[in-house]
Amino acid sequence: MAIPVSMSAFLRPPAAHPPGGLHRRTHLLRIARRAVLLYAIGTFLGVYPFLPELVDHLRFTGVLQRLGVVYLVVSLLYITCAWSLLQADGGRKTLQDEPAAAARVGRPRRSGRLLARMFLLGGFPLLCAGLWIAATYTFHNPWPECAGVRGLAADCSLQAYVDTSVWGVGHNFDGAKFDPEGLVSTLVAAVNCWAGLMVGMDIVRNKPHYSTVAAVRRRVVLLIATGTACAAAGDVLGLAIPIGKHLWTPSYALVAIGIMTAGFALVLLAFDGKLWPAPDHPGDIGAAGTGSSLGRRVPGAPAGVSGAIRRGLVLVGETLVALGRNPLFFYALSELVITTLNYIPVQYHGREESVWTVGAGLGLASGMPGPLASMVWATLWLLLFYAFLARLLVAGWYIRV
Repeated sequence: MAIPVSMSAFLRPPAAHPPGGLHRRTHLLRIARRAVLLYAIGTFLGVYPFLPELVDHLRFTGVLQRLGVVYLVVSLLYITCAWSLLQADGGRKTLQDEPAAAARVGRPRRSGRLLARMFLLGGFPLLCAGLWIAATYTFHNPWPECAGVRGLAADCSLQAYVDTSVWGVGHNFDGAKFDPEGLVSTLVAAVNCWAGLMVGMDIVRNKPHYSTVAAVRRRVVLLIATGTACAAAGDVLGLAIPIGKHLWTPSYALVAIGIMTAGFALVLLAFDGKLWPAPDHPGDIGAAGTGSSLGRRVPGAPAGVSGAIRRGLVLVGETLVALGRNPLFFYALSELVITTLNYIPVQYHGREESVWTVGAGLGLASGMPGPLASMVWATLWLLLFYAFLARLLVAGWYIRV
């Protein structure tokens, strides 16, 4: 979603560009720099705290590594194809004023624009998903243990064969035969990033639909309907292609896109749709990343909300927005904190455990099921540690890469 917001110049005609014009090279360098930094940060988190066993079995993939790759691919798609959404005249004299020129270059230019637009708006995800389906279901794993396997089995999939053949089992997550952020599944993961690009483009191109409370609520209905349709389509596709996150199947991608689109719509409704009370001081933003109606604060609070409840809701809202402003910072911080605590040994009931696991066990696992204790422990960390840090950033701090 942030791609078209940060590079909105590619959705404006040349006449509307600021002095100095549109510097594509500058954007290319910025995109490459950010993709490399994301990959480098992910690699750093994967090898931290630099123990020999971690260095010897370094993962070449990971959450941030994948994010860097799909960000690079989708950003390049955007800056090379966004021009096709501009008006045909590009803010200058149209070819209609020059019939001879129109006869010479009109058809190729129109056809090129149409092809670029089709690829940007739908061809790219179809190509990614189509390549994954064709490659996955025409592949037969030559490993002896996979001779009798039929259907989509993770350990005998194309993903397992590629990941194990390229860098070996020792560099896969948990030493499995495939890596959940492996090469083949990244092809479909790019579709999720593309879906965010489409929502971001809609925000940039259709600002009037996000400028008033009534318009926002109408847009929310459309986004929820779109998200529901995507999730339903993923469920239907799941009858043929299993919904699986580890292999990032096309059916999983559709379900995830649907959930996230509807989820964004609900956040938009809460903050910019005036269902959540806004702070009284100026300069605040609404839905994380978009700003209250694209940078304009929507004052007021829902009817019937008392002063104490309103102040509490404002506090929660400000904290969520601060977290949304700095997602990479909090993600990297959480990985560093948990990894560090996992490597600090303590004796617990006669056996050696880590500070992190003992924290969940003391007073939690003894009185509730393990999964619930884990969730409660993580929630406590969110509220007592990360939410506290987010409060320090409420004033508008952005920690960017």
